[in-house]
Order: sequence, then C-alpha cells, then structure tokens
Amino acid sequence: MKLYAFPGLGTDHRVFTLQASLDCDLQIPEWIPPQKNETMYEYAGRLAKTIDTSQPFSIMGVSLGGMMCMELAKYIQPEKIILISSCKTRSELPLHIPMIKHIGGANLVPIPVIRKAIKKYSSLTGDLPPEMKTIFDEMIMTVDGLFLKWAATAVTRWQNETIHENVLHIHGTRDKVLPYKYVKADVAIIGGSHYMVGTRADEVNELIERTLENS
Repeated sequence: MKLYAFPGLGTDHRVFTLQASLDCDLQIPEWIPPQKNETMYEYAGRLAKTIDTSQPFSIMGVSLGGMMCMELAKYIQPEKIILISSCKTRSELPLHIPMIKHIGGANLVPIPVIRKAIKKYSSLTGDLPPEMKTIFDEMIMTVDGLFLKWAATAVTRWQNETIHENVLHIHGTRDKVLPYKYVKADVAIIGGSHYMVGTRADEVNELIERTLENS
C-alpha cells in the first residue's frame, strides 16, 4: 500500500529518514506553492489533486503534516490517517497558538526571523541527539521560505473540528511543542518528545506498520 507522508513546519522529507524501512510504498510529496491568504482547508483541496487515489492508500503527517492530513481527508478517502506529534482539531492546539493570529500571525514577520524563531524554539523543546539536530537545523534553513511563512500563519488560523473515524493519533507524553495534556491521543509514547519520529523511531514504526496491516 502507498503511504503518503507529510513533514512538519520547517522540515522536509529528511524528517522521515528512519521511516524508509517501513514495509510499504512510502511517498513524500513536495509541498505545492501556497496562494495568498489561503486557508489550510483550501490548500489541502489543491494538494489532494497531487495524490494518486486510483488504488488504496493511507496518509501520515508529523505536526503540521498531521493537521494537513485532517484537511486532506475532507477531499480524499484514505484507508488510514496516521498523526504523529500532531493535532486532530483546533481545540487540541496549545492556547497560545490560535492567539498569535490576533497580532498578525507570521504575516508581519520576515522569513529569516521565522526561521531563527523555529530553530530556537525547537532547540528549547526537543531532545535531539547532536547528529539529528544538525540535520534539523539544515532543514529549517533550507525549506521554502514562502511556504514556511504561509504555514506558520495557517496553523494559527486553523479551524478544523472534524475527527475522521480512521485516525490513529500517536503522541509523546513529553511533547513540549504540542503538549500531551491538550490532545486526546490513541497511543501515548511514554517520554516521547515532539521529534519522536526520529528519537523513538522503532516504536513509532511498529505502530505504523500494525495500523497499515489492519487496513
């Protein structure tokens, strides 16, 4: 089965390096250029057209990518939706994130400042070993700036309250970016951080494969 995987804010296909061993056809689509003032729901409608739905498939996302999966599922019918270190609905976001939109979101912030802010925030809230932190910092500094700025704003304006029946939500209990206390996860990874797709890859991959086998 094909599994389409979507990375989080400030990252790219490299965030799924340790998922290359999964027993599936892992596909990591490129983000398409966003349009001005486009919502995540509207963006997902265009992104959905890039996915081959002629055969059974599932979708998976980390952080922002998981939120995008929730919007994609309004346009396409995946067998499974796997969220890792993410949120299913607006109400699962930390309280400070939706509030950012009232002071202009990321629209008023230069792209270099957004990059540095994400890099600093990630350093304070992650548990990455040195070799992974180097890769993560490289991703933040090389990911498309216009998409980064749009996505940072889109998250603050995200309105989804629809929960699909075929969702598996995996979340770490020590996630400091999207704290565990705000979400209703299906599976808790004890001690897992926001970047457990890398730091706890064996456990996460086992859960992914078990879910796909039950499709």
